Amino acid sequence: MTLERLRHRVWQLSRAAEWVSAGMFVGIFVLFVVSVFQRHVLAQPVSWVDEVILMLFLWSTFLTEALVLGAREQVTFDVIWDAASPRARRVIGLVASALVAVLFTLAAPTIWSYVTFLWRERTNVLEWRLDWVYSCFLVYWVAVIVRAADRFLRLCSSGWVEEVRDVAADEKANVLG
Repeated sequence: MTLERLRHRVWQLSRAAEWVSAGMFVGIFVLFVVSVFQRHVLAQPVSWVDEVILMLFLWSTFLTEALVLGAREQVTFDVIWDAASPRARRVIGLVASALVAVLFTLAAPTIWSYVTFLWRERTNVLEWRLDWVYSCFLVYWVAVIVRAADRFLRLCSSGWVEEVRDVAADEKANVLG
C-alpha cells in the first residue's frame, strides 16, 4: 500500500470519527437532559448517567483530538513560525515533529503499562474496568506519534514548501494567531 493510499484511508477514518464524535456529543446532551429531568422533575437522581456522560466526554475529547482535528485546527502560539522564512519553517517543523515523535514513542511503554495496569480498578457505579475506559488515551497517543512521523515525512519530501506555506488569517482556526 502506497503512502498516499494510506493517507486516504486515514482521511476516511477521520471522516467516520467526525460522525462518531458528533454522536457522542449528542449522547452527552441527551443524557444531560435525562439527568436534569430525573433529578429536578421526578426527584429521582440517577448516578449512572453522570458516569456515562463523563466517559463519553473523555472518549469524545481524545478521539476527536486523535482522529478528527488537523494541525491547522490546533491552538498555537505561532509568532516565530509566522516570522520565519520557508526554509526556517521547514527546519522548525522537522525538529518539532521529530522531537514529538521520539518523545511520545519513548513514553509509550509507560503509558501502555499504566493504562493496562488499570484493569484492577473499576468505575464507581457501572463497575466498568478502567483500562477500557482510558484506552481512548492509547488511541490518542498512537495518533500523536503517527501524525508527527507523517509531518516529518512530508517535510522531507519534495512538496515540503506546501507544508510550510503562509496561511491567510481567515484560514486559521487559531484564536491566538
